[in-house]
Amino acid sequence: MSINQKLFEAHLITEKQFGFLESVRTEKVVSLYYELRLVLYLGIMLLTGGLGYLAYENIGSIGHILLMLLMAGLIAFGYYHILKKSKPYSVFKVDHGSVYLDYLVVLIALLIIGLFSYVQIYFNLIEILINWTSLISAALFFYMAYRFDNKILLSMAITALIATFGLTITPVGWIKGEWFQTTHLYIISIVSGIGLVVLGYYLAKKSIKQHFLFSYQNYGLLLFYVGLLSAIFDSHNGILYALITSVASVLILIYSWETKQFLFFLYSMLTAYIAVTFLVFNWLTETDSGFILMMYYFPITCISAIVFLISKKAHFKDD
Repeated sequence: MSINQKLFEAHLITEKQFGFLESVRTEKVVSLYYELRLVLYLGIMLLTGGLGYLAYENIGSIGHILLMLLMAGLIAFGYYHILKKSKPYSVFKVDHGSVYLDYLVVLIALLIIGLFSYVQIYFNLIEILINWTSLISAALFFYMAYRFDNKILLSMAITALIATFGLTITPVGWIKGEWFQTTHLYIISIVSGIGLVVLGYYLAKKSIKQHFLFSYQNYGLLLFYVGLLSAIFDSHNGILYALITSVASVLILIYSWETKQFLFFLYSMLTAYIAVTFLVFNWLTETDSGFILMMYYFPITCISAIVFLISKKAHFKDD
């Protein structure tokens, strides 16, 4: 006897509810929500790709300036349509009641990126405008993400903002074949990661789009950990950074364990493992039996970590 039958016989659900649940259980009714979202996403990618192909094939007859104006017109028209159809801004989560609006916002963002890139390449302004266009893109995407409550735009905004910081350290010299020193890039990554996490918590504390907190935490922790790991292997103070990484990872491990955030717990566990391994190997190289101990280190530690995660998976099941 199915659970639906038991609920019906216990008079906890109506006959109509029982019929619907049975249809779902026997797969007579199947949700196409995620399939339709995937189709819409692919449609956007195909449309942007088709526009690019059209421009490439007809650039001689259409003209560069006309194509840029066309892209600008599509951006303006699409933005006007979204403003007309979307609900007013709110600091809380907003359901616009239509999936296609979210994808139209993403399409506009892609067109903005395409237009900026087109202008820079056509007028040979990459060296002059690359930082400014990244910063302007970040500002526009942040605005659109909060105005239309779109997490995809928030991710694009964070990416554009971080790209701006990175380019100011190695300013377009790569285009000329001049790769400048990137010694301090990991410091920017660490600081940016901390800044994103702090910003996310501050906005959540102010009850401004609290559901965006995960995105800030996710990108912030990734930048923070990547910066620390890069510092371990690229700087001259690898042992010091390994110690800092180990302590920071353990603290975040404890926090993510208490808050039952498995993804952040996994990030921290992997980062701590790499940092501790670096310290252990530095110590083992100083001992006579270091090579033998290294042979046992990886199997023992990897198996122990896997067993621990499997045995404790129930702790995170509520997430």
